[in-house]
Amino acid sequence: MMALVFVFQAVTFTIHKCSKEDSPPAEVNTETRPALFAFNPNTITIDSLQLLGLSQKQALTIVHYREKGGRFRKKEDFSKMYSVSRDKYLELEPYIIIPAAENRPASRPRTIERPKEKPKEQPARPKEETKERHYAKEGGWGTPKEKVLVDLNEADSAALVSVKGIGPYFCKAILSYRKVLGSFASIEQLLEIRGMDQEKFDRIKDQVFVHPAGIKKFSIADADNSFLRRHPYIGAYNARGIALFIQSQGKERCTLKALCENNILSEEDTLRLHPYME
Repeated sequence: MMALVFVFQAVTFTIHKCSKEDSPPAEVNTETRPALFAFNPNTITIDSLQLLGLSQKQALTIVHYREKGGRFRKKEDFSKMYSVSRDKYLELEPYIIIPAAENRPASRPRTIERPKEKPKEQPARPKEETKERHYAKEGGWGTPKEKVLVDLNEADSAALVSVKGIGPYFCKAILSYRKVLGSFASIEQLLEIRGMDQEKFDRIKDQVFVHPAGIKKFSIADADNSFLRRHPYIGAYNARGIALFIQSQGKERCTLKALCENNILSEEDTLRLHPYME
């Protein structure tokens, strides 16, 4: 019996030994922890970055950033590198050392201020012509005109240009408008001339007048048709209406009131024509 037990133990020991020799060896953890040490990200080399646990590609990205002028001025700048993960930055943050001198921004080159040059004296500008200086005669500037008093219906071109504010252009315009009107009935009619605004009128209104004796009156029933057609307050269309009214109603009934009531003349034109009626 003892011999059988001995044989059984010997066989069991042999089988157990053989099974251990035939089984594959246990896996060995070849991964090594990165070495952690203090470093300056502005000067550390690629090899040292790899020792910290960064890949070659990550290390090259950091070095290229520095070569292009990039600088790490505080620890947080290192975390902004896209090649450094948040976890890796938290692992390395206690070991990052940036000298105080590298924290300051690059100083600008000092410029030497030149003494300011004394401004050159500008030649005195000639005084501008005042509003009181106008044409004294056609063809050039003259001396300022003295104030005059001119009758619009009696004045010729020489008298009109003697008025302050009336030059060759408005002299001609006034004479032309007086011709189509027959005469001026008031100085306010100057405002009806093209280009005559209130400012120009205010400058000349105290130098001109209209004498009642100078207003040329006419009969609207007997007036020449061509005169009526040219008249600013009548015109060709209304002149034809007047002619038709005379044909149908007769001259004796052709009055301003009748023409207005029959809508041949407007109330405004009727009022403006009234001073001219005989």
